[in-house]
Amino acid sequence: MAIRFGSSILFEAIGIEIDPMIDPVLEKNITTEAGVEMLTMGDQKIEFNSEFRMFMTTKITNPNYTPEIFGKTMVINFSVTMMGLRDQLLNEIVKYERPEIEEQRKQLITETSANKAELAGLEETLLSELSKETDVPLVDNVPLIQTLDMAKTKSVKIEQALINAKKTSEDIEANRESYKGVAKRGAILCFALFGLSEISDMYEYSLNSYMTVFMNALETSKKDNVLQARLKFITDKLTQLVYEFTCMGIFERHKLMFSFQMTTMIMDGDETLNKAEFDFFLKGNTSLDEVEAVPHKWISNNGWKDAVKLDSMGGVYEGLL
Repeated sequence: MAIRFGSSILFEAIGIEIDPMIDPVLEKNITTEAGVEMLTMGDQKIEFNSEFRMFMTTKITNPNYTPEIFGKTMVINFSVTMMGLRDQLLNEIVKYERPEIEEQRKQLITETSANKAELAGLEETLLSELSKETDVPLVDNVPLIQTLDMAKTKSVKIEQALINAKKTSEDIEANRESYKGVAKRGAILCFALFGLSEISDMYEYSLNSYMTVFMNALETSKKDNVLQARLKFITDKLTQLVYEFTCMGIFERHKLMFSFQMTTMIMDGDETLNKAEFDFFLKGNTSLDEVEAVPHKWISNNGWKDAVKLDSMGGVYEGLL
């Protein structure tokens, strides 16, 4: 019915395997008979309406579909990204701490969009007026000249408004810049929380539940007239609340691992994490190169291989061998 009448249809929460019954739709198996487009599905032909749309959604974080499926469909990833979440949290914290700035930003976006739309409308009006056929010479066409004058006056005002809006936008961004550190910490903690689902399907958290914790941190953190002190209080409180919130719902044996994950992700975000050491800690020496023979019986081959790698990394490990 949807194909025939040009409606939209949605398949929710599909898995990796897609029912072969809808392959003709994905492949657009359409033929024209007597000037009418027909879609062949199985043993029947259905009149095809070009307005028909089919949507499929999945809850799988990183679905591993075949190249054929990716070729037949337009795949859109709606998962939140680290930068996207940071910007979202930045909007929330500025709205809470400096509501007048957030209100000004929203108003500016609305006004800028309206001005750009009006400018496009003026251009269309001018083109329309100029393309009209008339016997009156252009220089004697008073209505057209009046339209041109009005369009010019309006466009100059709009252009000036857009220039002013750009400057105001830069000033707003400069004020918002101070809060980006807290928003970044919030995004990092959120991704640390979401990462727990890799351990167990029970550890699933929604963005809404995290936002509740985030707003609670803003409300309960210590107030201070000095901006940098206030930001530090929010950051510390948020880190504490996210840890406590998470530990309420995970097994004891996973709490230390979660705190370690939080710490390393925060250090990585602050660019204080030694990535070479961290990579070695997680994987050991993954090199396939041969190393010198083990000098003592008490150390295993893998242990000796790891020691060689550590010694080559230098720093505090130099001279370990």
